[in-house]
Amino acid sequence: MKRFITLYSLCFSVLFLNQSCEKWFDVTANNQIKAEDQFSSVDGFKDALMGVYLGMGDANLYLSNTSFTMVDVLSQQYAPFTSSLAFYYDFQNYRYQNPKAESQIKRVWDKYYFVIANVNSALNQMDKSTFVWYKGEKEIIRGELLALRAFLHFDLMRFFGHANYAQRPELASKLAIPYSTVYSKDYPPQLTYTETFKQMEGDIKQAMELLKYDPIFKNSLITSEIMMNINRDGFYDNRFNRMNYYAAEALLARVYAWQGGDKMKLAADAAEDVIANSPIELFNNNDQLSNDRTIKKEHLFGLKVQDLQTTASMYFEGTNNTNYNGLRLLHAPTEDLYEVDIPEIGASDIRFIQLLNNEQYGYVSLKLKKQSQNDIDANTIPLMKIPEMYYIASEYYSQNNMTKAISLLENVRVSRRIVQALPATMDLATYNNELLKEYRKEYVAEGQLFFFYKRKGFKQLPNYTSAVDLDDKVYMLPFPASEVEFGNRVQ
Repeated sequence: MKRFITLYSLCFSVLFLNQSCEKWFDVTANNQIKAEDQFSSVDGFKDALMGVYLGMGDANLYLSNTSFTMVDVLSQQYAPFTSSLAFYYDFQNYRYQNPKAESQIKRVWDKYYFVIANVNSALNQMDKSTFVWYKGEKEIIRGELLALRAFLHFDLMRFFGHANYAQRPELASKLAIPYSTVYSKDYPPQLTYTETFKQMEGDIKQAMELLKYDPIFKNSLITSEIMMNINRDGFYDNRFNRMNYYAAEALLARVYAWQGGDKMKLAADAAEDVIANSPIELFNNNDQLSNDRTIKKEHLFGLKVQDLQTTASMYFEGTNNTNYNGLRLLHAPTEDLYEVDIPEIGASDIRFIQLLNNEQYGYVSLKLKKQSQNDIDANTIPLMKIPEMYYIASEYYSQNNMTKAISLLENVRVSRRIVQALPATMDLATYNNELLKEYRKEYVAEGQLFFFYKRKGFKQLPNYTSAVDLDDKVYMLPFPASEVEFGNRVQ
Protein backbone atom coordinates (compact mmCIF):
# COMPACT_ATOMS: atom_id res chain seq x y z
CA MET A 1 0.00 0.00 0.00
CA LYS A 2 2.99 2.31 -0.48
CA ARG A 3 1.22 4.45 -3.10
CA PHE A 4 -1.77 4.97 -0.84
CA ILE A 5 0.39 5.92 2.14
CA THR A 6 2.09 8.58 0.01
CA LEU A 7 -1.24 10.08 -1.04
CA TYR A 8 -2.80 9.83 2.42
CA SER A 9 0.21 11.51 4.04
CA LEU A 10 0.18 14.18 1.38
CA CYS A 11 -3.49 14.97 1.85
CA PHE A 12 -3.16 14.97 5.63
CA SER A 13 -0.24 17.39 5.64
CA VAL A 14 -1.84 19.65 3.07
CA LEU A 15 -5.27 19.77 4.67
CA PHE A 16 -4.45 19.92 8.35
CA LEU A 17 -0.82 20.85 8.95
CA ASN A 18 -0.72 23.56 6.31
CA GLN A 19 -4.28 24.88 6.52
CA SER A 20 -4.54 28.68 6.53
CA CYS A 21 -7.42 31.06 7.09
CA GLU A 22 -7.67 31.77 3.37
CA LYS A 23 -7.20 28.30 1.88
CA TRP A 24 -8.35 24.72 2.28
CA PHE A 25 -5.38 23.45 0.28
CA ASP A 26 -1.96 24.76 -0.64
CA VAL A 27 -1.12 22.58 -3.64
CA THR A 28 2.53 22.92 -4.56
CA ALA A 29 4.23 21.91 -7.79
CA ASN A 30 6.14 19.21 -5.91
CA ASN A 31 2.90 17.79 -4.53
CA GLN A 32 1.44 17.75 -8.01
CA ILE A 33 4.38 15.68 -9.26
CA LYS A 34 3.89 13.22 -6.42
CA ALA A 35 0.18 12.95 -7.23
CA GLU A 36 0.89 12.27 -10.89
CA ASP A 37 3.31 9.51 -9.90
CA GLN A 38 0.75 8.11 -7.49
CA PHE A 39 -1.85 7.83 -10.24
CA SER A 40 0.36 6.49 -13.01
CA SER A 41 -1.40 3.11 -12.97
CA VAL A 42 -4.70 1.57 -11.94
CA ASP A 43 -3.09 0.40 -8.71
CA GLY A 44 -2.73 4.02 -7.64
CA PHE A 45 -6.46 4.56 -8.05
CA LYS A 46 -7.22 1.37 -6.15
CA ASP A 47 -5.02 2.55 -3.29
CA ALA A 48 -6.66 5.97 -3.32
CA LEU A 49 -10.12 4.44 -3.19
CA MET A 50 -9.12 2.27 -0.26
CA GLY A 51 -7.77 5.42 1.37
CA VAL A 52 -11.22 6.96 1.17
CA TYR A 53 -12.76 3.98 2.95
CA LEU A 54 -10.00 4.03 5.53
CA GLY A 55 -10.71 7.71 6.16
CA MET A 56 -14.40 6.98 6.58
CA GLY A 57 -13.46 4.40 9.22
CA ASP A 58 -11.89 7.04 11.46
CA ALA A 59 -13.33 7.43 14.97
CA ASN A 60 -14.45 10.97 14.09
CA LEU A 61 -16.66 9.46 11.40
CA TYR A 62 -18.18 6.00 11.07
CA LEU A 63 -16.04 4.07 13.52
CA SER A 64 -17.81 6.00 16.27
CA ASN A 65 -19.17 9.55 16.05
CA THR A 66 -21.39 9.29 13.01
CA SER A 67 -22.59 5.73 13.53
CA PHE A 68 -23.28 4.61 17.11
CA THR A 69 -22.01 7.22 19.59
CA MET A 70 -22.49 10.95 18.98
CA VAL A 71 -25.35 10.72 16.48
CA ASP A 72 -27.22 8.10 18.50
CA VAL A 73 -26.77 10.13 21.67
CA LEU A 74 -28.50 12.97 19.81
CA SER A 75 -31.51 10.69 19.25
CA GLN A 76 -31.94 10.24 23.03
CA GLN A 77 -32.15 6.47 22.70
CA TYR A 78 -29.60 5.95 25.49
CA ALA A 79 -30.08 6.55 29.20
CA PRO A 80 -29.06 10.00 30.49
CA PHE A 81 -25.39 10.19 31.38
CA THR A 82 -24.84 10.31 35.12
CA SER A 83 -21.91 12.71 34.96
CA SER A 84 -20.87 15.75 32.98
CA LEU A 85 -17.55 13.93 32.57
CA ALA A 86 -19.18 11.72 29.94
CA PHE A 87 -17.64 12.39 26.55
CA TYR A 88 -21.01 13.01 24.86
CA TYR A 89 -22.73 14.72 27.79
CA ASP A 90 -23.03 18.05 25.96
CA PHE A 91 -24.54 16.35 22.90
CA GLN A 92 -27.16 14.59 24.97
CA ASN A 93 -28.16 18.00 26.31
CA TYR A 94 -27.77 19.78 22.95
CA ARG A 95 -25.13 22.16 24.30
CA TYR A 96 -23.24 22.53 21.06
CA GLN A 97 -21.49 25.76 22.05
CA ASN A 98 -19.66 24.20 24.99
CA PRO A 99 -15.92 23.89 24.22
CA LYS A 100 -15.79 20.08 24.27
CA ALA A 101 -18.76 19.74 21.91
CA GLU A 102 -17.55 22.57 19.69
CA SER A 103 -14.17 20.89 19.31
CA GLN A 104 -15.77 17.54 18.51
CA ILE A 105 -18.08 19.06 15.89
CA LYS A 106 -15.11 20.69 14.19
CA ARG A 107 -13.27 17.36 14.06
CA VAL A 108 -16.30 15.73 12.43
CA TRP A 109 -16.58 18.56 9.88
CA ASP A 110 -12.85 18.53 9.09
CA LYS A 111 -12.73 14.77 8.71
CA TYR A 112 -15.69 14.71 6.31
CA TYR A 113 -14.10 17.31 4.06
CA PHE A 114 -10.71 15.65 4.36
CA VAL A 115 -12.17 12.41 2.98
CA ILE A 116 -14.07 14.35 0.30
CA ALA A 117 -10.77 15.99 -0.70
CA ASN A 118 -9.30 12.53 -1.26
CA VAL A 119 -12.31 11.63 -3.42
CA ASN A 120 -11.93 14.77 -5.52
CA SER A 121 -8.19 14.29 -5.87
CA ALA A 122 -8.71 10.80 -7.29
CA LEU A 123 -11.48 11.97 -9.63
CA ASN A 124 -9.32 14.84 -10.81
CA GLN A 125 -6.41 12.53 -11.58
CA MET A 126 -8.72 10.04 -13.28
CA ASP A 127 -9.68 12.73 -15.79
CA LYS A 128 -5.97 13.08 -16.61
CA SER A 129 -5.07 9.40 -16.76
CA THR A 130 -3.52 8.29 -20.05
CA PHE A 131 -2.83 4.59 -19.47
CA VAL A 132 -5.20 1.99 -20.91
CA TRP A 133 -7.94 0.74 -18.56
CA TYR A 134 -9.88 -2.49 -18.86
CA LYS A 135 -13.41 -1.73 -20.02
CA GLY A 136 -15.50 -1.50 -16.88
CA GLU A 137 -12.72 -1.06 -14.32
CA LYS A 138 -12.47 2.70 -14.64
CA GLU A 139 -16.26 2.88 -14.59
CA ILE A 140 -16.53 0.92 -11.33
CA ILE A 141 -13.89 2.94 -9.50
CA ARG A 142 -15.23 6.27 -10.76
CA GLY A 143 -18.78 5.21 -9.91
CA GLU A 144 -17.76 4.34 -6.36
CA LEU A 145 -16.00 7.67 -5.92
CA LEU A 146 -18.92 9.73 -7.22
CA ALA A 147 -21.44 7.89 -5.06
CA LEU A 148 -19.19 8.24 -2.02
CA ARG A 149 -18.92 11.98 -2.65
CA ALA A 150 -22.70 12.23 -2.59
CA PHE A 151 -22.94 9.93 0.44
CA LEU A 152 -20.51 12.04 2.48
CA HIS A 153 -22.10 15.35 1.50
CA PHE A 154 -25.56 14.02 2.28
CA ASP A 155 -24.53 13.03 5.78
CA LEU A 156 -22.97 16.47 6.22
CA MET A 157 -26.35 17.92 5.25
CA ARG A 158 -28.14 15.60 7.64
CA PHE A 159 -25.93 16.88 10.45
CA PHE A 160 -25.52 20.56 9.59
CA GLY A 161 -28.60 21.28 7.47
CA HIS A 162 -32.11 22.34 8.44
CA ALA A 163 -34.73 19.96 9.79
CA ASN A 164 -38.11 19.04 8.30
CA TYR A 165 -37.08 20.16 4.81
CA ALA A 166 -40.11 18.59 3.16
CA GLN A 167 -42.53 20.83 5.06
CA ARG A 168 -40.53 24.05 4.70
CA PRO A 169 -40.57 25.23 1.07
CA GLU A 170 -38.83 28.46 2.06
CA LEU A 171 -35.63 26.48 2.64
CA ALA A 172 -35.18 25.68 -1.06
CA SER A 173 -33.50 29.03 -1.76
CA LYS A 174 -31.40 29.10 1.42
CA LEU A 175 -27.74 28.11 1.47
CA ALA A 176 -26.89 24.53 2.39
CA ILE A 177 -23.56 22.91 3.28
CA PRO A 178 -20.57 23.54 0.94
CA TYR A 179 -20.56 20.96 -1.87
CA SER A 180 -16.99 20.28 -2.92
CA THR A 181 -16.50 18.86 -6.42
CA VAL A 182 -12.92 19.89 -7.20
CA TYR A 183 -9.52 19.42 -5.56
CA SER A 184 -8.66 23.08 -5.08
CA LYS A 185 -6.92 25.59 -2.82
CA ASP A 186 -10.16 27.58 -2.56
CA TYR A 187 -13.12 27.19 -0.26
CA PRO A 188 -15.92 25.30 -2.07
CA PRO A 189 -19.02 27.43 -2.52
CA GLN A 190 -22.25 27.10 -0.62
CA LEU A 191 -25.11 26.39 -2.99
CA THR A 192 -28.81 26.66 -2.28
CA TYR A 193 -30.60 23.54 -1.08
CA THR A 194 -32.17 23.17 -4.53
CA GLU A 195 -28.77 23.40 -6.22
CA THR A 196 -27.15 21.12 -3.66
CA PHE A 197 -29.76 18.39 -4.08
CA LYS A 198 -29.37 18.70 -7.86
CA GLN A 199 -25.61 18.24 -7.53
CA MET A 200 -26.06 15.32 -5.16
CA GLU A 201 -28.59 13.58 -7.37
CA GLY A 202 -26.35 14.20 -10.39
CA ASP A 203 -23.40 12.49 -8.70
CA ILE A 204 -25.55 9.52 -7.70
CA LYS A 205 -27.19 9.07 -11.09
CA GLN A 206 -23.85 9.30 -12.89
CA ALA A 207 -22.46 6.79 -10.41
CA MET A 208 -25.34 4.39 -11.01
CA GLU A 209 -24.82 4.58 -14.75
CA LEU A 210 -21.13 3.74 -14.32
CA LEU A 211 -21.87 1.04 -11.75
CA LYS A 212 -23.86 -0.94 -14.28
CA TYR A 213 -20.44 -2.54 -14.68
CA ASP A 214 -20.53 -3.54 -11.00
CA PRO A 215 -20.36 -7.35 -10.88
CA ILE A 216 -23.27 -7.46 -8.41
CA PHE A 217 -25.56 -5.41 -10.69
CA LYS A 218 -28.29 -7.50 -12.25
CA ASN A 219 -27.24 -8.08 -15.89
CA SER A 220 -23.86 -6.44 -15.26
CA LEU A 221 -22.18 -4.94 -18.33
CA ILE A 222 -18.76 -6.26 -17.37
CA THR A 223 -17.67 -9.46 -19.09
CA SER A 224 -16.54 -12.51 -17.15
CA GLU A 225 -13.21 -12.41 -19.01
CA ILE A 226 -12.48 -8.84 -17.94
CA MET A 227 -13.68 -9.55 -14.41
CA MET A 228 -11.24 -12.45 -14.19
CA ASN A 229 -8.39 -10.23 -15.38
CA ILE A 230 -9.04 -7.26 -13.08
CA ASN A 231 -9.95 -9.28 -10.01
CA ARG A 232 -6.97 -11.59 -9.69
CA ASP A 233 -6.15 -9.96 -6.35
CA GLY A 234 -9.78 -10.09 -5.14
CA PHE A 235 -10.12 -6.30 -5.20
CA TYR A 236 -13.70 -6.49 -6.50
CA ASP A 237 -14.89 -9.16 -4.07
CA ASN A 238 -17.29 -8.38 -1.22
CA ARG A 239 -19.02 -5.60 -3.09
CA PHE A 240 -21.44 -4.91 -0.24
CA ASN A 241 -18.50 -3.82 1.90
CA ARG A 242 -18.05 -1.01 -0.61
CA MET A 243 -20.23 1.54 -2.36
CA ASN A 244 -21.94 -0.52 -5.07
CA TYR A 245 -24.80 -0.05 -7.53
CA TYR A 246 -27.58 -0.91 -5.09
CA ALA A 247 -26.04 1.12 -2.28
CA ALA A 248 -25.99 4.10 -4.65
CA GLU A 249 -29.64 3.51 -5.51
CA ALA A 250 -30.51 3.20 -1.81
CA LEU A 251 -28.70 6.49 -1.24
CA LEU A 252 -30.82 8.06 -3.98
CA ALA A 253 -33.93 6.84 -2.14
CA ARG A 254 -32.63 8.50 1.05
CA VAL A 255 -31.95 11.79 -0.74
CA TYR A 256 -35.39 11.84 -2.34
CA ALA A 257 -37.08 10.96 0.97
CA TRP A 258 -35.27 13.83 2.71
CA GLN A 259 -36.82 16.24 0.21
CA GLY A 260 -40.28 14.72 0.58
CA GLY A 261 -43.28 16.01 -1.34
CA ASP A 262 -43.32 14.83 -4.94
CA LYS A 263 -39.89 13.28 -4.42
CA MET A 264 -41.38 10.64 -2.10
CA LYS A 265 -42.68 8.70 -5.10
CA LEU A 266 -39.19 8.72 -6.61
CA ALA A 267 -37.85 7.58 -3.24
CA ALA A 268 -40.32 4.69 -3.19
CA ASP A 269 -39.50 3.76 -6.80
CA ALA A 270 -35.78 3.59 -6.01
CA ALA A 271 -36.39 1.68 -2.78
CA GLU A 272 -38.65 -0.87 -4.48
CA ASP A 273 -36.11 -1.38 -7.26
CA VAL A 274 -33.46 -2.19 -4.65
CA ILE A 275 -35.87 -4.61 -2.95
CA ALA A 276 -36.80 -6.29 -6.23
CA ASN A 277 -33.43 -6.50 -7.99
CA SER A 278 -30.60 -6.51 -5.47
CA PRO A 279 -29.38 -9.86 -4.13
CA ILE A 280 -29.79 -8.47 -0.61
CA GLU A 281 -32.85 -9.72 1.24
CA LEU A 282 -34.40 -9.66 4.67
CA PHE A 283 -33.44 -12.02 7.48
CA ASN A 284 -35.59 -15.16 7.43
CA ASN A 285 -36.54 -18.07 9.64
CA ASN A 286 -33.60 -20.18 8.45
CA ASP A 287 -31.01 -17.55 9.44
CA GLN A 288 -29.15 -17.43 12.73
CA LEU A 289 -28.06 -14.36 14.69
CA SER A 290 -25.63 -15.98 17.09
CA ASN A 291 -22.53 -15.00 15.09
CA ASP A 292 -24.01 -12.31 12.85
CA ARG A 293 -25.57 -9.60 14.98
CA THR A 294 -25.48 -6.82 12.39
CA ILE A 295 -27.25 -9.23 9.99
CA LYS A 296 -24.70 -9.09 7.21
CA LYS A 297 -27.09 -10.52 4.63
CA GLU A 298 -29.12 -7.28 4.92
CA HIS A 299 -26.18 -4.93 4.33
CA LEU A 300 -26.44 -2.80 1.24
CA PHE A 301 -23.27 -1.03 2.35
CA GLY A 302 -21.25 -2.17 5.35
CA LEU A 303 -17.98 -0.36 6.05
CA LYS A 304 -14.97 -2.39 7.17
CA VAL A 305 -13.26 -0.58 10.05
CA GLN A 306 -10.32 -1.17 12.36
CA ASP A 307 -10.53 -1.45 16.15
CA LEU A 308 -14.31 -1.71 16.24
CA GLN A 309 -14.30 -4.19 19.09
CA THR A 310 -11.99 -2.07 21.21
CA THR A 311 -14.10 1.02 20.56
CA ALA A 312 -17.47 -0.69 21.05
CA SER A 313 -16.44 -2.36 24.30
CA MET A 314 -15.72 1.07 25.81
CA TYR A 315 -19.36 2.05 25.43
CA PHE A 316 -21.59 -1.03 25.31
CA GLU A 317 -21.55 -2.34 28.85
CA GLY A 318 -24.08 -2.05 31.66
CA THR A 319 -22.40 -3.47 34.74
CA ASN A 320 -19.88 -0.77 35.67
CA ASN A 321 -21.57 2.29 37.15
CA THR A 322 -18.30 4.26 37.09
CA ASN A 323 -18.18 4.05 33.29
CA TYR A 324 -19.71 7.47 32.63
CA ASN A 325 -19.60 6.86 28.87
CA GLY A 326 -21.71 3.70 28.93
CA LEU A 327 -24.44 3.58 26.26
CA ARG A 328 -27.39 1.84 27.88
CA LEU A 329 -31.11 1.74 27.24
CA LEU A 330 -33.28 2.21 30.32
CA HIS A 331 -35.14 -0.93 31.35
CA ALA A 332 -38.74 0.26 31.55
CA PRO A 333 -38.90 2.43 28.39
CA THR A 334 -37.15 -0.28 26.39
CA GLU A 335 -39.55 -2.99 27.52
CA ASP A 336 -42.43 -0.67 26.71
CA LEU A 337 -41.06 0.06 23.23
CA TYR A 338 -40.59 -3.58 22.34
CA GLU A 339 -44.00 -4.45 23.83
CA VAL A 340 -42.65 -7.29 25.95
CA ASP A 341 -45.97 -7.64 27.72
CA ILE A 342 -47.40 -8.96 24.45
CA PRO A 343 -45.79 -12.40 23.90
CA GLU A 344 -46.56 -12.39 20.18
CA ILE A 345 -44.56 -9.15 19.76
CA GLY A 346 -41.81 -8.47 22.30
CA ALA A 347 -41.15 -12.02 23.38
CA SER A 348 -40.51 -13.10 19.80
CA ASP A 349 -38.79 -10.01 18.32
CA ILE A 350 -35.15 -10.92 17.69
CA ARG A 351 -34.17 -7.28 18.09
CA PHE A 352 -35.17 -7.51 21.74
CA ILE A 353 -34.44 -11.09 22.72
CA GLN A 354 -31.15 -11.53 20.80
CA LEU A 355 -29.70 -8.10 20.03
CA LEU A 356 -30.06 -6.57 23.50
CA ASN A 357 -28.54 -7.83 26.74
CA ASN A 358 -30.28 -7.12 30.04
CA GLU A 359 -27.59 -5.84 32.40
CA GLN A 360 -27.63 -4.20 35.81
CA TYR A 361 -27.77 -0.59 34.65
CA GLY A 362 -29.78 -1.05 31.48
CA TYR A 363 -30.14 -2.96 28.23
CA VAL A 364 -26.97 -2.98 26.13
CA SER A 365 -26.81 -3.45 22.36
CA LEU A 366 -24.93 -6.56 21.24
CA LYS A 367 -24.78 -5.62 17.56
CA LEU A 368 -21.20 -4.39 17.50
CA LYS A 369 -19.69 -6.51 20.28
CA LYS A 370 -17.71 -9.54 19.22
CA GLN A 371 -19.20 -12.68 20.73
CA SER A 372 -16.77 -15.36 19.53
CA GLN A 373 -14.01 -16.12 17.05
CA ASN A 374 -16.71 -17.37 14.68
CA ASP A 375 -18.39 -13.99 14.32
CA ILE A 376 -19.19 -12.94 10.76
CA ASP A 377 -17.66 -9.58 9.81
CA ALA A 378 -17.11 -8.49 13.39
CA ASN A 379 -15.38 -5.34 12.15
CA THR A 380 -18.14 -4.06 9.89
CA ILE A 381 -20.32 -1.02 10.54
CA PRO A 382 -23.68 -1.24 8.70
CA LEU A 383 -24.28 2.06 6.89
CA MET A 384 -27.27 1.06 4.73
CA LYS A 385 -29.50 -1.98 5.14
CA ILE A 386 -32.44 -3.38 3.22
CA PRO A 387 -35.11 -2.76 5.94
CA GLU A 388 -34.75 0.97 5.30
CA MET A 389 -35.94 0.47 1.73
CA TYR A 390 -39.10 -1.20 3.03
CA TYR A 391 -39.66 1.68 5.45
CA ILE A 392 -39.19 4.37 2.79
CA ALA A 393 -41.52 2.66 0.31
CA SER A 394 -44.07 1.99 3.06
CA GLU A 395 -44.02 5.62 4.14
CA TYR A 396 -44.85 6.75 0.61
CA TYR A 397 -47.72 4.29 0.21
CA SER A 398 -49.21 5.31 3.56
CA GLN A 399 -50.43 8.43 1.74
CA ASN A 400 -52.29 6.61 -1.03
CA ASN A 401 -52.37 2.83 -0.51
CA MET A 402 -52.51 1.90 3.15
CA THR A 403 -52.83 -1.82 2.40
CA LYS A 404 -49.51 -1.82 0.58
CA ALA A 405 -47.93 0.40 3.23
CA ILE A 406 -48.91 -2.07 5.95
CA SER A 407 -47.70 -5.01 3.87
CA LEU A 408 -44.23 -3.49 3.43
CA LEU A 409 -43.98 -2.73 7.14
CA GLU A 410 -45.19 -6.22 7.95
CA ASN A 411 -42.42 -7.74 5.82
CA VAL A 412 -39.80 -6.33 8.19
CA ARG A 413 -41.77 -7.25 11.32
CA VAL A 414 -42.14 -10.85 10.14
CA SER A 415 -38.42 -11.02 9.37
CA ARG A 416 -37.85 -9.99 13.00
CA ARG A 417 -40.12 -12.93 13.92
CA ILE A 418 -42.94 -10.86 15.35
CA VAL A 419 -45.97 -13.13 15.36
CA GLN A 420 -48.82 -10.67 15.87
CA ALA A 421 -49.75 -9.01 12.59
CA LEU A 422 -50.59 -5.36 12.23
CA PRO A 423 -54.30 -4.56 11.81
CA ALA A 424 -55.40 -4.96 8.22
CA THR A 425 -56.73 -1.43 8.31
CA MET A 426 -55.48 1.54 10.29
CA ASP A 427 -55.66 5.30 10.07
CA LEU A 428 -52.62 7.42 9.23
CA ALA A 429 -51.92 8.41 12.83
CA THR A 430 -51.82 4.77 13.93
CA TYR A 431 -49.64 3.86 10.98
CA ASN A 432 -47.18 6.68 11.75
CA ASN A 433 -46.89 5.44 15.31
CA GLU A 434 -46.10 1.92 14.08
CA LEU A 435 -43.49 3.29 11.66
CA LEU A 436 -41.90 5.27 14.48
CA LYS A 437 -41.75 2.15 16.65
CA GLU A 438 -40.07 0.27 13.83
CA TYR A 439 -37.35 2.91 13.41
CA ARG A 440 -36.75 2.96 17.16
CA LYS A 441 -36.54 -0.83 17.40
CA GLU A 442 -34.45 -1.29 14.28
CA TYR A 443 -31.82 1.40 14.58
CA VAL A 444 -30.34 0.94 18.03
CA ALA A 445 -26.58 1.57 17.64
CA GLU A 446 -26.82 2.20 13.89
CA GLY A 447 -26.84 6.00 13.64
CA GLN A 448 -30.08 6.48 11.71
CA LEU A 449 -32.75 7.30 14.30
CA PHE A 450 -31.79 10.95 14.84
CA PHE A 451 -31.96 11.55 11.10
CA PHE A 452 -35.46 10.06 10.95
CA TYR A 453 -36.58 12.44 13.69
CA LYS A 454 -34.92 15.35 11.91
CA ARG A 455 -36.35 14.50 8.49
CA LYS A 456 -39.84 14.32 9.98
CA GLY A 457 -39.36 17.43 12.16
CA PHE A 458 -40.39 15.86 15.48
CA LYS A 459 -41.10 18.54 18.07
CA GLN A 460 -40.68 16.09 20.95
CA LEU A 461 -38.54 12.97 21.11
CA PRO A 462 -39.24 9.71 22.94
CA ASN A 463 -37.17 9.45 26.15
CA TYR A 464 -36.53 13.20 26.19
CA THR A 465 -38.54 15.48 28.43
CA SER A 466 -38.47 19.12 27.42
CA ALA A 467 -40.98 21.88 27.92
CA VAL A 468 -39.74 23.51 24.70
CA ASP A 469 -40.51 22.16 21.24
CA LEU A 470 -37.39 21.05 19.38
CA ASP A 471 -36.27 23.15 16.43
CA ASP A 472 -33.21 23.84 14.30
CA LYS A 473 -31.21 24.85 17.37
CA VAL A 474 -31.31 21.20 18.35
CA TYR A 475 -31.38 19.55 14.95
CA MET A 476 -28.57 21.54 13.30
CA LEU A 477 -24.98 21.10 14.39
CA PRO A 478 -23.41 24.56 14.08
CA PHE A 479 -20.76 25.23 11.45
CA PRO A 480 -17.26 25.47 12.98
CA ALA A 481 -16.46 29.05 13.99
CA SER A 482 -13.47 29.17 11.64
CA GLU A 483 -15.73 28.37 8.68
CA VAL A 484 -18.03 31.25 9.55
CA GLU A 485 -15.20 33.69 10.24
CA PHE A 486 -12.84 32.92 7.37
CA GLY A 487 -15.10 31.19 4.86
CA ASN A 488 -18.06 33.55 5.25
CA ARG A 489 -20.34 30.56 5.70
CA VAL A 490 -24.03 31.16 6.28
CA GLN A 491 -26.10 28.61 8.16
